[in-house]
Amino acid sequence: MKTLLSLLIALVSVTFSFGQTATISGKITDASGAFLAGVTVELLDENGAVVASVANVGPYSFENIATGQTYTLNIKKSGSVLNGLSTYDLVLMHRAILGTGDPLESLKLLAGDVNGSNSLSVADLISIRLMILGIITELPDGRNWGFIPAAYQFQNPSNPFAEVGDISRTFILNEDINDLDYHAFKYGDLNDSVVNE
Repeated sequence: MKTLLSLLIALVSVTFSFGQTATISGKITDASGAFLAGVTVELLDENGAVVASVANVGPYSFENIATGQTYTLNIKKSGSVLNGLSTYDLVLMHRAILGTGDPLESLKLLAGDVNGSNSLSVADLISIRLMILGIITELPDGRNWGFIPAAYQFQNPSNPFAEVGDISRTFILNEDINDLDYHAFKYGDLNDSVVNE
């Protein structure tokens, strides 16, 4: 009898949880805190299938999403890869590599890593120079924009590369999430000259 009662309670609990839904919302902002234009946010289930999607938004919201499941946010931004790239970015990167001038903040260091090597190097400098000169038309690995959770605090701000692999956009939805905010950074733009398009 006790086993039957436990089984019924478990069955009711599972049935109840399947009927529950929640809302996921947040905003995507640029370095100045302004909503970023041209953003697409997709909500993927644990199999990678798109559950919901919104386009051309800064603030986003997904409503009536089933709870008790694992989801991943996929954030994309359209626009020109040359937007924000200038010779001044090359100067700032050169100084950072040599260790001269003011140190760059974490997002700028990440923005400088245009080849995905988890470091700031001469190879990144060369890639940006080739892009500005029109010799190449896209950055390595198709990099254009990166996104970091707004609430994330780097443990070692002068070397954020070691932590990037640990930052995940995957979560289990148990209740409403109203502040799933992200800061965007443009690869190659170290002086915040990118135009919000």
